[in-house]
Amino acid sequence: MKQQSLFPTPLWHFRHPNLQACGQLSQHVLELERQDPCGLQLTNQGGWHSSTDLMQDPAFQDMFHWIAGCCHGAFQGWGWDLSKATPTFNNAWAMVNRFGHSTRAHLHPNSLFSGVMYLQVPEGAGAIAFLDPRAGAQMLLPPLRNDAEGDHKGRLRHKPRVGELLLFPAWLWHEVEPSMQIGERVALSFNIGMRQK
Repeated sequence: MKQQSLFPTPLWHFRHPNLQACGQLSQHVLELERQDPCGLQLTNQGGWHSSTDLMQDPAFQDMFHWIAGCCHGAFQGWGWDLSKATPTFNNAWAMVNRFGHSTRAHLHPNSLFSGVMYLQVPEGAGAIAFLDPRAGAQMLLPPLRNDAEGDHKGRLRHKPRVGELLLFPAWLWHEVEPSMQIGERVALSFNIGMRQK
């Protein structure tokens, strides 16, 4: 028997080498929240959403440099011809979730790829869940064994870790489950577009 996976959806995982730097950026995000406690209300259900211009904040310069390197490696491996168009950051923002906060299912229009970098993840922090993007895949499901992979069931749940970067297509629906932790779940998110050469 031969099994072939058609049109797979990439999800890249990276691990930052300096967790102390992640902690320092987490504290910077919490300071930004203190300066602008209202933040934005977009897909966040509770929690705090920063402005979307964090690319301009010098405190994030080193982190975005590292993220850019990760993106270049991923896109080259995926087949992107970097001699014709180069990846660019469209925007970037931070989110702080506390007990009971979540993010409703959404995608990121006008971008090619999206990513999230976890700066602080207390025990019990809400997981990110990726939803099956195929419209007809959930119309009728056979009974599945308990050990069947989560993506067969239309939802792949991932528990984040400090220093972890996830990169995925911007069209992939995703959500954040309610947080059940004491303390703050702090994440840095961004969108990637391209510039023609």
